[in-house]
Amino acid sequence: MADIILEALAIEKSFTQPDKKKLVILQNLNLRMEQGSVVAITGASGSGKSTLLHLLGSLDSPDHGQVCFAGQDIGAFSRKRLAVYRNRDIGFVFQFHYLMPELTVSENVASPGLIQQFNRKLAFSTAQGLLGEVGLHDKLEAMPYQLSGGEKQRAAIARSLVNGPRLLLADEPTGSLDWKTGEGVFAVFKRMIRERGLSAVIATHNPQLAALADRRYLLYGGNLQEI
Repeated sequence: MADIILEALAIEKSFTQPDKKKLVILQNLNLRMEQGSVVAITGASGSGKSTLLHLLGSLDSPDHGQVCFAGQDIGAFSRKRLAVYRNRDIGFVFQFHYLMPELTVSENVASPGLIQQFNRKLAFSTAQGLLGEVGLHDKLEAMPYQLSGGEKQRAAIARSLVNGPRLLLADEPTGSLDWKTGEGVFAVFKRMIRERGLSAVIATHNPQLAALADRRYLLYGGNLQEI
């Protein structure tokens, strides 16, 4: 039996609205996934998909419940261990690329490695290799404004992998792209996950992207229903 890489236990999350009323987003939500598996989370806009990914990635904290990575409660991590979790154990791909406009493409992709205090030469070598894998070998010194939307998103995928994460969290990774461009980015994304045997949680409206998953869930009424 494969090891459990990620587990969400009885997660609850709500937000207070301007009128002081409480808006419940997630309630008693549970998720368990094995190392090397891919999970897709689907659901209507506003159902809580992004909120769930933020909790899994420690960008936010649940009101109640636990998120465990490799059997460890991330809520109990020290500040130093939490930084390692965010920067090395997991990789993020968002709907928007968030490339820094003042850095070249290779500098953007290498930046997580530099933050993690990798050797500078190693960080750039890894970044350049990943950029080659996503078809941007000729864009190493380009600035983000010189890239198309699809190229920016492929660079973001490369950046998410530069520290060799065990888990990838992707929030609508093709959501900002037109269908044809999104299809190309999807193919790159799928290949990079499968070739590396990565675990991944993907929040998406895209049925093709959801079809990549080993298990698919609908987020509805604050909870997950396997479909």
